[in-house]
Amino acid sequence: FATNYYVVSREFVDILSDATADTEDSDSLENVTLNIAITGMTGAGKSSFVNAIRGLPNDDKNAAPTGTTETTMKPSMYPHPSMPNVKIWDLPGIGSPKFRAKKYLKEVNFHTYDFFLIVTSERFKENDIELARAIKKSKKLFYFIRTKIDNDIRAESHKRNFDERMLLENIREDCKANLLKVGIPKIFLVSSFNLEKYDFQKLISTLEDELPENKKFALIQSLPVYSLEALIKKKTYYKKLIWLNAFAAGVGAIAPIPGLSLVCDYGIIKTFFQQVFVGFGLSNQALKALSERVNKPLEQLKAAKTSRFKDGSTEDIVIDMLSKPMIAIAKTLGTILALLPGGALPAGGTAIMAEDTKNVLAVSQLA
Repeated sequence: FATNYYVVSREFVDILSDATADTEDSDSLENVTLNIAITGMTGAGKSSFVNAIRGLPNDDKNAAPTGTTETTMKPSMYPHPSMPNVKIWDLPGIGSPKFRAKKYLKEVNFHTYDFFLIVTSERFKENDIELARAIKKSKKLFYFIRTKIDNDIRAESHKRNFDERMLLENIREDCKANLLKVGIPKIFLVSSFNLEKYDFQKLISTLEDELPENKKFALIQSLPVYSLEALIKKKTYYKKLIWLNAFAAGVGAIAPIPGLSLVCDYGIIKTFFQQVFVGFGLSNQALKALSERVNKPLEQLKAAKTSRFKDGSTEDIVIDMLSKPMIAIAKTLGTILALLPGGALPAGGTAIMAEDTKNVLAVSQLA
């Protein structure tokens, strides 16, 4: 009788094992809901921060409204543009002299949120402290965000002895001294218009340490690609989805079917690559927002994409991949995703979509 053999590299098996070892199932990662609450004083830049972490400019039609007066009178939910399971909530300002934290948390349904970001553009005031203590008592995570750091730097930069590092340290220490009533505060200096600068990456790393596994996965997937470090983080987390989504079921059921090199679902593979395309900030919507932020022509950013995936995950690309022998598919995936930390697949090429993103970042002068 005829026997069919399939040769799969040891690395191929290893990365599949790694991916499935850390996570019970892909649905728990992909479909988890993450609710982020952003609150603070009126005029602190809450809405701009909401837009920044959604990867949208303030004048986008789907952006949270911004202004010097309070535009948020009740909790406003803004879904992520490409991940509707990630929801960012712009909460009402807390500047009223009659503010009572316990009543406020009840009115905004504090149980809804996974963590709170308390935002100010100046010194943290008594209402901020009262709110933080109430959140802490409710056993919810909270973090202090000092916004508009770029404005502070611009205002001081004309001085003869200006030292940016020293200015940032002074702002940070002033915030800490002002927040001693809440113990050891976690403070992050941020510019909503330059996420790649200052403490935003430190904030994300802290959230990685403190959020549950499935919640942190949703967070990293949803963030805009604002730097090479952000891109690397995304690749780390996509490693878990690569095989869970596209190949776990198929590889686990490999059968010697003539004419098929891999038993898998065409739709899953196509959807997965499109997910990576969007997650790596290569969609037209993401590039348009980046173009406005870095003041570079949109067409110049688009031209930086030169790979076969420059227009996304197309039917022709997936069909071409599925028409190859299994080992060729493994190598193709290795080419696309070889930059993942650990380099489990043969390093015969670089990650195609990641290279496109690197090129875009370089043109944007963010790399």
